[in-house]
Amino acid sequence: MADQAPPASATEPRRRSQTLDIIRGALVVLMVVFHAAYIASMYGLATVDLGSGFWWIFPRGIAAGFVAVSGWSLASKRERGGRLGDYVRRAARLAIPALAVSLVSFVALGRNFVFFGVLHLLAVSSVLAWPLLGRPALALAAGILVFAAGLVLGPVRFDWPWLAWLGFRPSGLYPADYLPLLPWFAWVAFGSAARDLASAWLSRRPRPDQAPWSPPRALRPLAFLGRHSLWAYLIHLPLLYGLGWLVAMVVS
Repeated sequence: MADQAPPASATEPRRRSQTLDIIRGALVVLMVVFHAAYIASMYGLATVDLGSGFWWIFPRGIAAGFVAVSGWSLASKRERGGRLGDYVRRAARLAIPALAVSLVSFVALGRNFVFFGVLHLLAVSSVLAWPLLGRPALALAAGILVFAAGLVLGPVRFDWPWLAWLGFRPSGLYPADYLPLLPWFAWVAFGSAARDLASAWLSRRPRPDQAPWSPPRALRPLAFLGRHSLWAYLIHLPLLYGLGWLVAMVVS
């Protein structure tokens, strides 16, 4: 009996998806635009209504995009043979910068510090999503339930803060970056379901041999940003705050 060739995933190097990197890079650019507007408004350099309309929807759309892409990536990793330990290590790697953001924001903002922002959400979701990966129907159902629960809890305020990370919003607390599991974990579930459904659909179609797609030169800066999106997130805010302070000092 002839030896069978090992699966391609065991012999080929794992390539990052350049399409996902470009999407992440585009989201990074949009994030910088929003934070620039936010900081300009904070320093009185621009008049931006952040509490309604476009400027209320804009950052939430960006956050949903980042979280959904994370769900897609988690499902892709699982399809390549990722084990639970890989996801625990990913959570630990994200938990370190998440803790740093909490500490720095506590010094800068006091009680409205970032106690459960996007990095905290992505860290916890790295493990919480494990039972959903490879099960798109379950992921879609879970996403719908989580999103609905978040919508119900959204207007309600509680006198205790201990479950704020879950979505039970405490009264009088307005953190700068707040993405509780209810409803934001829904976007992880939707992203993972989309990846699994797309993979199942593509597996039934003939796939002609072709070289891996290479992005055009104009999109390569976005791909670079996407590959380093965590560093971009951590670095751009101090730079924007410093620039905003400097411009405010000059024009005042």
